[in-house]
Amino acid sequence: MESQHTIGYGLRYMTDLCPPAYLTLCVQCVVGVFLQTILAGIVIAKILRPKKRRQEMRFSRMAVIGPLDEHDKRPTLMIRLADIQEKLFLAESHVRLYMACSKINSRGDRELIGVKDMNVGYDSGWDRVLLLWPIIVRHVINEDSPLYGMSRENIVKADFELIMTVEGIVEATGMTFQARTSFLPDEILWGYKFKPMVLMNEKLSKYEVHYSFFDQTERVCDFDAQTIETEETEDEHHHNASGFL
Repeated sequence: MESQHTIGYGLRYMTDLCPPAYLTLCVQCVVGVFLQTILAGIVIAKILRPKKRRQEMRFSRMAVIGPLDEHDKRPTLMIRLADIQEKLFLAESHVRLYMACSKINSRGDRELIGVKDMNVGYDSGWDRVLLLWPIIVRHVINEDSPLYGMSRENIVKADFELIMTVEGIVEATGMTFQARTSFLPDEILWGYKFKPMVLMNEKLSKYEVHYSFFDQTERVCDFDAQTIETEETEDEHHHNASGFL
């Protein structure tokens, strides 16, 4: 007996002589509405789920270690990040950076020995980024950094992996997402910096983003530190905390 989509029974209809038919009809209606609700929820969740949003987050292929800027020569680990989506903007986006260290145990197997947090400006709020244009996430290598005291040769031979995550909320749907990338020691360039890619167009009087420069780096000639050691005052640490450019 079909009652969910039609009420036309023709010559066959329920009477008070068959009480189980009323019970069957009620159960069928409740179960049918319940199944339709679940189906509608699955379809809506599938449409709103931002699984492709993470694919529109672009990370640089290489990380670089160079001076913080032209005036501050403190060694800094830098990674470029961009949101190539121009319509679905992000809200409350923030970044995290971790170092996962490993070693070879007595049995010859590689095991994870710990994950260390790397400061990208948590104390000053620079970890909350505005991805309207490409940015450079930076981690100042000071005494609190896991990279402190390491030379170029130590980094190449070290057993670690840098894991970077970016999380945000898609404004159009309110759904959250997370994108991740990682860098091995041989994917870190020593004594380099990223080329500028947000340049002013003098004819149009507006800034333009040149994505052809996204992964391009340039050598820093005066960055010749062999071992990462810095001496900074409390004021310098306050005004030049880890963050982004």
